[in-house]
Amino acid sequence: GGLTATNITFNGVSGSTLNNQIGSFDGTNCNIGLPAGIILGTGNVHDAEGPNNSGSSTVGGGNYGASDPDLVMLTGNGQSINDKAVLEFDFIPTGDSLKFNFVFGSDEYLEFVNSINDVFGFFLSGPDITGGPYSNGAINIALIPNTTSAISINNVNSTVNSAYYINNGTGYNAPYNSSNTYVQYDGFTVVMTARHAVTCGLTYHIKIAIGDAADTAYDSAVFLQAGSFTSTEIG
Repeated sequence: GGLTATNITFNGVSGSTLNNQIGSFDGTNCNIGLPAGIILGTGNVHDAEGPNNSGSSTVGGGNYGASDPDLVMLTGNGQSINDKAVLEFDFIPTGDSLKFNFVFGSDEYLEFVNSINDVFGFFLSGPDITGGPYSNGAINIALIPNTTSAISINNVNSTVNSAYYINNGTGYNAPYNSSNTYVQYDGFTVVMTARHAVTCGLTYHIKIAIGDAADTAYDSAVFLQAGSFTSTEIG
């Protein structure tokens, strides 16, 4: 609502091209916290389906391969990135702000905290957005609330910023591994909101990206809530 989107691509090709790293989801009967939307994954997005009966779930990992320089920067330690999933498009807002709701989940939890740092980012670029270190001068608006820190395995987990983390089992313990209510990932964030000021009527670009750090295993995903990508309308 309150914006028009154009030039939609996924991993560099038309957004209308089918790809098993992106799809829609219905979250009404599971614990992801969002009713519906789009999911981007480092493997096949069907991996998200519960129950959580694996501590190392990987579906299609290693078959995608591609890296992304902005995600490499987000790892904070120069780890390589594989299996990128990148959705990007231009948009024109009719209001003075942009916001949308999301959840980040991963099977890297909790084994690889402070080790393999799977990351994702929402890279916003355009008029009046300056000083960003990412491609096209973009800034990352996928941040821990009230901070300038990106959200990742290392800085949102059971001991760091734990108020934003949801434990979803290890893949081997009940009730998580016996009920489809629980998604496959061992941990995920609470529902968060990305937001930033924009200027009405001007063209911006957003790049929504996630990738496997250091390897191609243990899938991660970002869930974007349907209908929540909005610009506050003037009137």
